[in-house]
Amino acid sequence: MKKIIALCSIFILMSCSKPETNSTTYSAIDSSSSVSSTISIEPSTIEPYMPKQKVKVYLNPSVQTWNKYVNELGDEAEHMNNIAHYMVEELSDCQYIDLKANLSYLPLSESVKEINSFNADIHLALHSNAGGGQGSEILTIDSKNFASTIYDGFLTLGNFKRRGIKDGSNLYEIKHSHATHKALIELLFHDNSEEALFIVNNEQEIAKNICDSLKLFIQNVK
Repeated sequence: MKKIIALCSIFILMSCSKPETNSTTYSAIDSSSSVSSTISIEPSTIEPYMPKQKVKVYLNPSVQTWNKYVNELGDEAEHMNNIAHYMVEELSDCQYIDLKANLSYLPLSESVKEINSFNADIHLALHSNAGGGQGSEILTIDSKNFASTIYDGFLTLGNFKRRGIKDGSNLYEIKHSHATHKALIELLFHDNSEEALFIVNNEQEIAKNICDSLKLFIQNVK
């Protein structure tokens, strides 16, 4: 009997222990820029998670085609939609996320209607900034934990100026979205030559970074 109890104890300890995993490291480097970084992601902290029901996530990239990038590098809508497309690919196999994205350039009023009819749990808007500044910021209403997860994750991509988490109550889509967690991130300034080039050259890395932050937030949300 003692031998059986001992064997059962060993089995329980083995079943509760976590297997060793190696971290995955990738670099987002702009050869024309001084901004570079190396990011370490622990796969075991991201994928082995399944909530009781799928989390509805809505991605709303900018449709502002008139906001031109410096040095003829395209426009805001083009690059934010590119990042959204990469995010859709990255999240396509994530079984606990029900994903919807505005990839057809719906105007703001229509995309907000779609967000609310979709009953999104999470709403993330993707933008780049302008006005002669530099750095990254994120705007939200009552979703500071969500905003800080996305924001802090993005800032690991480079030594960008931290413009902070700001009040987004004056933004139409943040104000009118019914999502529980909502934020609009201004990645960097597209009228700053170095920051615009970083966005253009690292769209896929930016997308993966934001997807990892989304997954981490969903795991930790109560």
